[in-house]
This record gives sequence, structure tokens and C-alpha cells, in this order.
Amino acid sequence: MIKQDCIPLESPSEWKEALKGGKHSFGHTWENCYAMHLTTGFKTYLYCFESENIRIICPIAEREYDGYIDILKPFGFSGIVANGDCSEFSSYWKEFVRQRGYICGYLGLDPIFYYGTHFDPDEIYQYDTIHVLDLTLSLDELWANLSRTRKQNLRDWGNIRSNFAVEKPTLADFFLANYIDFFRRKDAASDYFFSRDTLLFLFGLENVLMVGAPNPEQLEAVEVFTYSKDVGEALFLVDLPESAKHATALIWYGVNYLKSLNIPLINLGGGTSGIAKFKRKFGTREVALRCVKQVYEPEIYEKLCRRAGADPNDMTGYFPAYRKGEFG
Repeated sequence: MIKQDCIPLESPSEWKEALKGGKHSFGHTWENCYAMHLTTGFKTYLYCFESENIRIICPIAEREYDGYIDILKPFGFSGIVANGDCSEFSSYWKEFVRQRGYICGYLGLDPIFYYGTHFDPDEIYQYDTIHVLDLTLSLDELWANLSRTRKQNLRDWGNIRSNFAVEKPTLADFFLANYIDFFRRKDAASDYFFSRDTLLFLFGLENVLMVGAPNPEQLEAVEVFTYSKDVGEALFLVDLPESAKHATALIWYGVNYLKSLNIPLINLGGGTSGIAKFKRKFGTREVALRCVKQVYEPEIYEKLCRRAGADPNDMTGYFPAYRKGEFG
């Protein structure tokens, strides 16, 4: 028996129940999706598909454009999670999006927990690579896998760790006071400019860890980690100019903390070549970060693209193409 459901944010208990028993990231949780909704205002759902022993879930958010609706994944490491292959899934998915009246969709494929071949390979695009660390290794093994530079950065780990700040109210104040300037300095995408309500909600969650690096006078950097029972993530780092020296120790703190909770993996995220090189030195493995770009109503999609002066046939750049002008 086939079952497709779309659980809204207004049903948190049902959402949380749907996640039980399957592997997922913090990005799939009701808490993350609600937090992102506080910034975007988008109607957000947990899509669920069930067929015999196959289960597929994916958070989706709806956006309106000129009277039409397209869908995307909410901010965070999430996307489609499947526990196996279902050859008929693609046809059921197409039926679902037609019934919902969607024009097109930008979906994530969970980089760690997606299994299967449910989509046309021509619809799948790699846009980054993330760096994942195996926390089932012993601390001695994790240390041995660090590069020489990382070990030098951490040679006085006992003293470094004892000076870290973990009081959330203080760390939240620092983050809120500095994150806009930080993300502007880094030329971050518009997605990172969250509302105060989003950040305060996130920082108040039990499965969000914050740790800060002070000098004798003030905080200089704060790292934010999120986690589910299956995987942790180094989600945000905000530091003052000329304070990047703390990054290694902050990540190592998160590694130790999440390992103490028996969380098996930590996702250190992706980034440009310099950032990627930094993350490799922790002994990570690289995993492709992929998305699915689909057009459900080609005629309407082409009309919207032409109206926006965009090429409807270009699927390699920003998607949907008709929205590119919204973000410069």
C-alpha cells in the first residue's frame, strides 16, 4: 500500500513521530524547519512516502511567485532520506507535485543518509562537497588522523579547553551582535541573514551546542553545532576580524562533545578550496553535496523565465532561473 503525506509545521507532534525510527539530520527536524520559517515565512512541510518496507522523507517549503508556487528545501543539511530503492517512486512523486500544483522544485539529497536511485540522473547536480568525520573512532585514533598543523594548533588543548565559554546567553549576545557583519565580510549568500527570532529559537534548543573562544577581555569567536541522534554538524562560525586562529580548537571541542554523546558522525560542512583544505586536515572523508532540480509545468516555467529575462534551458546555475534576479 502506497501512502504519501505532507505534515505541516502546525503539527509538530506528527512531524516528530514521522522521524522516529529512521536516520536523519538536525535539518529534518521540526525545530530546524520552524526556526527557518521564522525568517522566511514560507509554508513548510515534511513530505513522507511509504511503500511496504520503503520510507522516504523530505522537508519542503513553498514559495509564491507571480501567483504560482515552487518548492525548495529549508536551510540546513537535509533533503531526501530513503532507506532503500523504490522503482515506482518517481511516478508517485510526479503525481504528488501535480496534485499540489507546483511549478518546479529544488530538492536536496541528504548527503549522508540518502540511499537509492529515485530520480533521473539528468536532474541531479553536485554543487559542493562536505567533510565528514567518523566519531566511532577512539579519541586516540581521531588525534592520530589529525594533520601535523592541527596537532600543533591543539598542543595545549587542556588550557585551551578550560578557557572556552559555554554559557549560551553570553554566546548568543556575541553572535547576534556580530553575525551580520561577519557574513557580509565573507560575502555569504542571502540565506545566512537570519532573523533574530530564528537565531534565538535555535540557540534555545537542547540539541544546539554553542562554544566561544575569549581573549582576556572579550569573546572573539563563537561556533554553533547542531545534532540529531545520527549526526552532528558544525553549522556556523562567527568571529571577529583577525580571530580565525580559534577555528581548529572550536571544532575539536565539538568533536569531543558530540563523541561524548555517542553521536557517530560530524559533518564539518563544505566551502571553498581554502576552507576545504582546512577541514581535510581533521582526517575527514569527502561526500558529494547534491540537489535535484525539476520542472513540473514546463510551459509555465518557460513563461516565468522569459518574463524575468532568464534562460529556461539553463539548469546549471541558480534555480529556478526566474528567481535569480531576486538575489543579485
